[in-house]
Amino acid sequence: MNAIRKIATTLGGVTLAVSGVFFAAPAAQADANDCLSYLESKGYSPGDLHVAACSYAERGDWEFCLDILEEFANVPYGVAYWACYMGGME
Repeated sequence: MNAIRKIATTLGGVTLAVSGVFFAAPAAQADANDCLSYLESKGYSPGDLHVAACSYAERGDWEFCLDILEEFANVPYGVAYWACYMGGME
Protein backbone atom coordinates (compact mmCIF):
# COMPACT_ATOMS: atom_id res chain seq x y z
CA MET A 1 0.00 0.00 0.00
CA ASN A 2 2.88 2.33 0.74
CA ALA A 3 4.34 1.84 -2.76
CA ILE A 4 1.01 2.70 -4.39
CA ARG A 5 0.74 5.87 -2.30
CA LYS A 6 4.29 6.93 -3.30
CA ILE A 7 3.60 6.29 -6.98
CA ALA A 8 0.32 8.24 -6.83
CA THR A 9 2.01 11.13 -5.02
CA THR A 10 4.86 11.20 -7.52
CA LEU A 11 2.52 11.13 -10.51
CA GLY A 12 0.42 13.88 -8.97
CA GLY A 13 3.49 16.04 -8.38
CA VAL A 14 4.75 15.49 -11.92
CA THR A 15 1.33 16.35 -13.33
CA LEU A 16 1.20 19.59 -11.34
CA ALA A 17 4.74 20.50 -12.34
CA VAL A 18 4.11 19.93 -16.04
CA SER A 19 0.79 21.79 -16.03
CA GLY A 20 2.39 24.64 -14.11
CA VAL A 21 4.86 25.14 -16.92
CA PHE A 22 2.05 25.61 -19.39
CA PHE A 23 0.12 27.96 -17.14
CA ALA A 24 3.18 30.03 -16.27
CA ALA A 25 4.20 30.69 -19.86
CA PRO A 26 2.67 33.98 -21.06
CA ALA A 27 0.64 33.95 -24.24
CA ALA A 28 1.86 35.95 -27.19
CA GLN A 29 -0.11 39.16 -27.08
CA ALA A 30 -0.08 41.90 -29.67
CA ASP A 31 -0.89 45.50 -28.91
CA ALA A 32 -1.44 48.86 -30.57
CA ASN A 33 2.32 49.35 -30.99
CA ASP A 34 2.51 46.30 -33.28
CA CYS A 35 -0.27 47.80 -35.39
CA LEU A 36 1.47 51.18 -35.53
CA SER A 37 4.82 49.59 -36.34
CA TYR A 38 3.24 47.75 -39.25
CA LEU A 39 1.72 50.97 -40.56
CA GLU A 40 5.11 52.70 -40.25
CA SER A 41 6.77 49.86 -42.15
CA LYS A 42 4.31 50.54 -44.99
CA GLY A 43 5.18 54.25 -45.09
CA TYR A 44 2.46 55.77 -42.92
CA SER A 45 3.41 58.26 -40.22
CA PRO A 46 1.37 57.43 -37.12
CA GLY A 47 -1.14 60.17 -36.48
CA ASP A 48 -4.12 60.45 -34.18
CA LEU A 49 -6.37 58.38 -36.47
CA HIS A 50 -3.80 55.59 -36.70
CA VAL A 51 -3.36 55.53 -32.93
CA ALA A 52 -7.14 55.46 -32.38
CA ALA A 53 -7.65 52.67 -34.92
CA CYS A 54 -4.85 50.55 -33.48
CA SER A 55 -6.24 51.06 -29.98
CA TYR A 56 -9.56 49.61 -31.13
CA ALA A 57 -7.72 46.65 -32.69
CA GLU A 58 -5.96 46.00 -29.39
CA ARG A 59 -9.35 45.86 -27.65
CA GLY A 60 -10.61 43.35 -30.21
CA ASP A 61 -12.75 45.66 -32.36
CA TRP A 62 -11.12 44.91 -35.71
CA GLU A 63 -14.07 46.15 -37.74
CA PHE A 64 -13.91 49.62 -36.22
CA CYS A 65 -10.13 49.62 -36.68
CA LEU A 66 -10.60 48.80 -40.37
CA ASP A 67 -13.28 51.47 -40.77
CA ILE A 68 -11.12 54.20 -39.26
CA LEU A 69 -8.03 53.29 -41.28
CA GLU A 70 -9.86 52.89 -44.58
CA GLU A 71 -12.47 55.63 -44.40
CA PHE A 72 -10.67 58.36 -42.48
CA ALA A 73 -6.94 57.67 -42.74
CA ASN A 74 -7.05 56.59 -46.42
CA VAL A 75 -5.16 53.36 -45.81
CA PRO A 76 -5.84 50.66 -48.44
CA TYR A 77 -7.82 47.62 -47.28
CA GLY A 78 -4.91 45.14 -47.40
CA VAL A 79 -2.62 47.31 -45.29
CA ALA A 80 -5.44 48.25 -42.90
CA TYR A 81 -6.45 44.61 -42.49
CA TRP A 82 -2.94 43.45 -41.57
CA ALA A 83 -2.35 46.43 -39.28
CA CYS A 84 -5.56 45.70 -37.38
CA TYR A 85 -4.71 42.01 -37.30
CA MET A 86 -1.24 42.73 -35.95
CA GLY A 87 -2.70 44.98 -33.26
CA GLY A 88 -5.32 42.56 -32.07
CA MET A 89 -4.08 39.02 -32.45
CA GLU A 90 -3.77 36.98 -29.29
